[in-house]
Amino acid sequence: MTSPDTPPILPPLLRHGVNPDPEARPLARQTYERFRLYAKRALRSLGRPLAYNCCYMHVPKCAGTSVTDAMRSLCPLQKCVGMILARPSRRATALQSGRPEWNIHEDGPESRLIFANREQLMLYFMANDAPLVCGHFLFSELAHTAFGERYRFVSVLRNPLDRLVSNYADARLGNYIDMPFSAYLDSEVGWRHATVMLRYFSGQAVIPQAGIAEAMAVARINLEKFALVGFTDRMPHFAAGFAGVFGARLQLHHMRPGRFEKPEIDRSARARMEQLCAGDMEFYEHARRRFAA
Repeated sequence: MTSPDTPPILPPLLRHGVNPDPEARPLARQTYERFRLYAKRALRSLGRPLAYNCCYMHVPKCAGTSVTDAMRSLCPLQKCVGMILARPSRRATALQSGRPEWNIHEDGPESRLIFANREQLMLYFMANDAPLVCGHFLFSELAHTAFGERYRFVSVLRNPLDRLVSNYADARLGNYIDMPFSAYLDSEVGWRHATVMLRYFSGQAVIPQAGIAEAMAVARINLEKFALVGFTDRMPHFAAGFAGVFGARLQLHHMRPGRFEKPEIDRSARARMEQLCAGDMEFYEHARRRFAA
């Protein structure tokens, strides 16, 4: 037995000043999650690889961070994971184009530049045989044609109205926009956020308001090139589908809540949202019939 004056025997992580509780503070949580991720990847290195490499098209505000973390844990430690991160790719695009960094954003006037840059990164990682390539990139016909035999394309979708609200709130939190919700719904950014699914699946950085029908036709064709599309309200179904395609089940145990305060939505704003999101909603329902049955 120890006396009251004897220092307590602490677990190793506490002894070195790292709290293993992932919710204790941001730095400790980040350290804990990274340690857990690399431990899982190290164990995965001793097992069988995935049946196919995975290209995960992360549609914004669709539980992508949690899905990405789960997918990364299935990648062997000795393999490079193709993480196409938003902020570094924006800055790199600004440097290459000579344009101001504040003007480079996937939902801004220079979106074609940044998506072209991300496609190059996607092709690079695929050419390097990365077991996972993921990020906010558009569907690439070139990538599918060149690497479709080795890669399987995957995405996750969310109800477009809920996704639009989260996109607005997150953009305000990140200081990308500074306007009330009513003004946002009449802005160019609001239109781009309302057509995110059609943009990503059609491979078009920008969809003009007169181009919804054309984008819809292309997006439906490209949807058939995906091995799996999940939905945020049916994530266990998505995890089971992933296991069927890749031979390993995702552990989606920490879906991360949003960090932002959502706006109040009156009847007029709701009607405007439904009008703006009509194309995405049609595509979303089509995708549910195709993959959620």
